Amino acid sequence: MSGHTVVIGFGSVGLGATRLLLRGGVEPGDVTVVDHHPPAIEEAAALGVRALLGDGGDRWVLRRAGIGDAASVVIAVQPDASAVLITMAVRGLCGPEAVVVAAIGEHAHARFLRRCGASEVIVFAETAGGAMAAAALGRRTTPLTEAKTGWTAQSRPVQSSEIGLRTGECGPAVVGVLRNGTWRVGPEAASLRLAAGDRVVVLRRTSE
Repeated sequence: MSGHTVVIGFGSVGLGATRLLLRGGVEPGDVTVVDHHPPAIEEAAALGVRALLGDGGDRWVLRRAGIGDAASVVIAVQPDASAVLITMAVRGLCGPEAVVVAAIGEHAHARFLRRCGASEVIVFAETAGGAMAAAALGRRTTPLTEAKTGWTAQSRPVQSSEIGLRTGECGPAVVGVLRNGTWRVGPEAASLRLAAGDRVVVLRRTSE
């Protein structure tokens, strides 16, 4: 399978983007949906596309989705921190020519998301699904007005006081874990209890 589109996140925006891709002439067999919610996967399968249950930030799941040969990737997840980390994981695995389209909730994060590898950044709105589908099909969208504030991602060793805690208990800025050379984000990271030797990914707001 090559030249296909991978849609990560099958909420309202991911669903809308997938439907518009199909209406735009993309064959169902050329679309793979990744989501960690079984009902979403059932809904995607009903459209005739390939549906894969799993965490979109998991490199093993992304490889199963054929990310290395994808022509385009639509990232439709929340919160914005998850979109950032999944974009980083996707860009590290997909081809250099792949179009990576990501949706976010705030304009302020757009510049940083582009630095992480997004080809196009769409702010959530009623038309977000259509804009993402258009970008994935190779049509340029109107550039965002980028704010002078954004986010930077930093990693640090886990602190002794954090050992045994889950990422959610370390504050909302902790969004991922590096363990044994593998980055874990989203639900996979949230399920872990931090251990000595882990590194955590922390998002920090910056100003320029």
